[in-house]
Amino acid sequence: MRTCSAILAAAALSLAAGCDPAAMGGGSKTAAVAVAGRSVNIVAPGSFCVDPASTNVSASGAFVMVSDCALLGGRPPEGDGAPIGAVMTASISAAALASDGAGAPSLAEIARFAGTAEGRAMLSRSGHGDRVRIRATRTRGDVLYMLIEDRGPPPIAGIEPQFWRAFLEVQGQMTVLSVLGFEDAGVGPSQGLAYLQSFADAVQRANPG
Repeated sequence: MRTCSAILAAAALSLAAGCDPAAMGGGSKTAAVAVAGRSVNIVAPGSFCVDPASTNVSASGAFVMVSDCALLGGRPPEGDGAPIGAVMTASISAAALASDGAGAPSLAEIARFAGTAEGRAMLSRSGHGDRVRIRATRTRGDVLYMLIEDRGPPPIAGIEPQFWRAFLEVQGQMTVLSVLGFEDAGVGPSQGLAYLQSFADAVQRANPG
């Protein structure tokens, strides 16, 4: 269970680190971060762009946030120009995902642990697992998606209490992606999942092998 604890701790960090929309500036479609001696490419999908002001790399891993290209001062390469109303984050740990005997990421173990009291506490923004509910889990390819509801204090004012997270392995490193919708933007679970799946697909394509 120690590996699962590390994964969910990284997931909690991905909501707390660098998530200040007021500090956004610039914007590009890609970011390359060095984690545990490996280069990991983060690619923003659709009308999202990487926010370089929120990117942080340390010995324990890396954090990258992506947001509306227009909000970051860039012109979106796709879409109709309508505001997105969500931000997404990527948290890459220096640790690898736990593996089963075949060497595949043990996503089922992560899902099981997330359903425990300890797992919910780690997923919580405030550390109180009783405020957290796992509303849905699904696996698509080698990515685990989890719809989480957290009624605790939000890390950003005005974000929806429900949000999706994706767990996957990128360049041998444990990676957690999240999408956070804003309450006044009308980004529901269906649209949030579509955004996150596009993000996961873009990151996987940019990091083959």
